[in-house]
Amino acid sequence: MDIQALVFIVLGMAGFGGLISAVVNILKSVGVVKDGQTPTWITGLNLVGVIAVFLLKVFNAPIDLQAVDQNMKLLAEALVAVSYYIVALGGSKAFHSLVRGSTFIGKSFSIKPLRA
Repeated sequence: MDIQALVFIVLGMAGFGGLISAVVNILKSVGVVKDGQTPTWITGLNLVGVIAVFLLKVFNAPIDLQAVDQNMKLLAEALVAVSYYIVALGGSKAFHSLVRGSTFIGKSFSIKPLRA
């Protein structure tokens, strides 16, 4: 199998590409991937994928790449959903700290207990 065929196999794996994108975006969020480094990380992880497919083909591993790709797609979707949830929690917390105590939006209407 030639390298061009391996590259086309990996590039045809949409789940793999989605997983790479999700992982790189999470790494950017936590500061591992710096601004301007995304193309390098994407290329490097795609290269890892090409090498993995090459090794699977060389050793005739009985692996269904379509099933693996489908699982990668599900994992990518889960990572994106979790990262959106974390961002939403952080955004809600930040918004609350901004409006807390403001005249209308941050006003509390809870009943205060009477002191004797």
